[in-house]
Amino acid sequence: MPPHPPAPPMPPMPPMPPVTAPPMTPMAPIPTNPQELHQKSGNDACIKRLGQLNVEAAPKVYLKPSEPGKVGKPADIQTNIFGIEIEKETTVFRYMVHAKAELSPTKEAVFTKKGKEDFVVLDRHEKCCNIFFYAVEKNPDFFKMKDGNCIIYDGQSTLYTTVNLFSQLDAKEKKSRIFEINGAEIENQELKSLPCISLEVYSPRDNALVISSETLGKRTADQNTESNNREYTQFLELALNQHCVKQTDRIGCFEHGKVYFLRATEEGFDARDCIDVGDGKVLYPGLKKSIQFIEGPYGRGQNNPSVVIDGMKAAFHKEQNVLEKFSEIVNRDVSRGMSDNDRDKASQVIRGLDCYASYSNRTRHLRIEGIHQDCAAKARFELSDGKSCTVQQYYHEKYNIALKFPGANLLICKERGNKNFYPAELMTITKNQRVTIPQQTGQQSQKTTKECAVLPDVRQRLIVTGKKAVNITEENELLQALGIKVYPEPLMIKARELEGKEIVYEKKTSSDAGKWRPPPGCYNKPAVFPDLWAIYAVGTQHSRFSVQDLNAFCSMFMDTLQRKGITVKTPAETSLLHVDQAMSKLENIAMNKCKYVFIITDDNITHLHREFNQTRLAVYNIFREMSKATSVCKDGKRLTLENVINKTNIKLGGLNYTVSDTKRSMTDDQLIIGVGISAPPPGTKFLLEGKGHLNPQIVGFASNAVSNHEFVGDFVLASVGQDTMSSIEDVLKNSMEMYEKNRKRFPKRIIIYRSGASEGSHPSILAYEIPLARAIIHGYCKDIKMIYIVVTKEHSYRFFKDQLRGTKATEMNIPPGIVLDNSVTHPACKQFFLNSHTTLQGTAKTPLYSVLADDCNAPMDRLEELTFTLCHHLKSLHSPPRSQLRCMWPMSTPKEGAHFGLRRRKLLTTITTINDGAPIEAEGSESNRLKDLTKELSYQMTDLHMKRVNA
Repeated sequence: MPPHPPAPPMPPMPPMPPVTAPPMTPMAPIPTNPQELHQKSGNDACIKRLGQLNVEAAPKVYLKPSEPGKVGKPADIQTNIFGIEIEKETTVFRYMVHAKAELSPTKEAVFTKKGKEDFVVLDRHEKCCNIFFYAVEKNPDFFKMKDGNCIIYDGQSTLYTTVNLFSQLDAKEKKSRIFEINGAEIENQELKSLPCISLEVYSPRDNALVISSETLGKRTADQNTESNNREYTQFLELALNQHCVKQTDRIGCFEHGKVYFLRATEEGFDARDCIDVGDGKVLYPGLKKSIQFIEGPYGRGQNNPSVVIDGMKAAFHKEQNVLEKFSEIVNRDVSRGMSDNDRDKASQVIRGLDCYASYSNRTRHLRIEGIHQDCAAKARFELSDGKSCTVQQYYHEKYNIALKFPGANLLICKERGNKNFYPAELMTITKNQRVTIPQQTGQQSQKTTKECAVLPDVRQRLIVTGKKAVNITEENELLQALGIKVYPEPLMIKARELEGKEIVYEKKTSSDAGKWRPPPGCYNKPAVFPDLWAIYAVGTQHSRFSVQDLNAFCSMFMDTLQRKGITVKTPAETSLLHVDQAMSKLENIAMNKCKYVFIITDDNITHLHREFNQTRLAVYNIFREMSKATSVCKDGKRLTLENVINKTNIKLGGLNYTVSDTKRSMTDDQLIIGVGISAPPPGTKFLLEGKGHLNPQIVGFASNAVSNHEFVGDFVLASVGQDTMSSIEDVLKNSMEMYEKNRKRFPKRIIIYRSGASEGSHPSILAYEIPLARAIIHGYCKDIKMIYIVVTKEHSYRFFKDQLRGTKATEMNIPPGIVLDNSVTHPACKQFFLNSHTTLQGTAKTPLYSVLADDCNAPMDRLEELTFTLCHHLKSLHSPPRSQLRCMWPMSTPKEGAHFGLRRRKLLTTITTINDGAPIEAEGSESNRLKDLTKELSYQMTDLHMKRVNA
């Protein structure tokens, strides 16, 4: 995108009023029955534990922002933030909208009911808009259209107007109006059969909202989070989205401000933005918009509304015949049936999709459940008269349809709670359904990811084109009438670029532009290699890997270990194993005290890593694909081997490198903990106490409890559905006790980097989670100070170089070390953005750090430098990208605990399906069962608890 002139600065807003903490509220009573069937809110576990400890909840008040940092050289940065100016005061009135129709004396369709599936969301949105705007057209007097009323509707149940619709009514009268509409008069084919659609517009109490520069400044960014009114944000987001709401045939509106352009080339996008990615899927470009209140260019004490606009792409299922989609997925003609493997592959892609049929003179929508093993020519079912016939015969006799492909597999669909079978050739995939992660095959997922990870210049083009397509422009008549001005150019800001770090192996080396080349020689701390170890190659009868290949790899592996300073003996056993023998062999060698095993697996064997319970066997393992091992022993690719050795050294308790801290120590006397949460997959049905199957969230954590530069970790299992994390108690106890055991003292400070929390969870974390953490810490020593930082990449902010040059991601993206701690940060929260990593693909996503507790009153420079240092520390654990094996790169965030959580999620998933498929049942209290499982699966009671086992 060509460079722009600097954007006009956003005007200063009135200074924020002083913050007063609300009075302490009494603790919620502890439930009398500890075996409650479910928890009443997302904070119950924390509240209950606080009550047991006799600790009060804290005020929901942010820390006052510190002065911006000064370390680093200046850098000009372009954002995707567009300033908003409120040019006049406007009073708007909020109403609720309810639309429904009776389908029968016992059944009704509620169009304003919220849905989850894409088809349901878009279908109800379109019907609501058709019904509502028809009512507006036919009832202009009620909707005050002659009075210049502006209507702002969300396409569902929320309506704002600039004229009071019930101004003529007395305050005591019911403010409601019901319209009865004949569906035949509405331009929607599926509504025409409904003779009476009921649309109700009613007013809640206190429905007036004053929109002005002054009210936004006072009511949206107070340090006391309970003083902020979320409705201002809701209104602004809806006002900017009105064009999208009405254009239901051109734009799909989804959750969290996401919109996708369903006719992208007509909106000004390029054809290359809408490519086919296989499996019957195509990319659509889109935008994610969110209203944010930032400091703006005038710095601390200011509050400016803005809209953050990010361009993106997503894969959608094409509207096509189901049989055609099957053929695209398996890449062959399926009209005569599919093999079991093809059926499994296709079922993965289509399960959960909506499809429709029109052969019965009406459109019927059905949810796909899978693919039947039989075809229409063979599958039989019983008729009401007791006779039976094939599906092929039934369609011929009932609908006079001669199936063209009676040998094709039947489609299994769910209708009214029952699973029925349908000929795939008669069914069509419903349009505008996004592809979910479970619906992606491996190859197609890689292609989609590659196409969606666009470079900065492409992302800027998507933003500019999309902003115009959704009519966020100065020509927008609705925004003009409301007095809302959105600046046409994005905000330009001054950032700082921190210096690279000095990396210490046996010798020192320096990072440059966020990367460094490991010097020749030994590790900073070579591991002690076990005397008893083994190496195996696991495959099938089709694997091409010989004993000679294995011996050659083993020889190179040992030679490289020796060069890195690790003394290693000859393995006790070196052999080829069939995949069916692998698990029994691992069990056997563990019983014989073997402490290290290296396993090379055929590339097609993916389950072995998941099934290997490292905790139970207490064996350090490394899995490598056979193709990579072949490239090492036959093609001499030693860099691949060195990557394996890096992991091996860490797994065995060594340390590849440290980060020099000669100026001032970043880690002395400090316990640093990273916490990450792995939630169950979306759509999973969760456990109720004493019922169903266990499917918890996994809280992974890592800390430097062993020594300043060594991070080891573990995990705990916790109940799902909690905004706050009561398991922070287990995390802290584990880390504190390990620190005291290894250091013979307690730390002076504890710094916690916590992920998995949105901005909406901050008040609950301030009130419940942080007091619980502080109570646990002070139970060990009251002099310990705590810093609590929430880190997230789940936001829409993007930062670009002022001038884009080059063609590669590494050349076009902002470099590592870019830090922003004013202008774009929240006016009432101590925050900073830090881009610590080199972006190798797409556009940089810079993590946001929100400091919610700081007993040390640490300056921003100190926190930013510590965070940047930690990101360099943690890279010693993880593999560099395949194309960059010669160099090392810092991590994007210092929350290594997330990797422990993800690893144990895979293991837990495997354990719940072994033993002939019998899942883990919850017996008695869920919390007690989770504690038992944590002991069984975690590293705490094993030889691994002080090793970096997730390498």
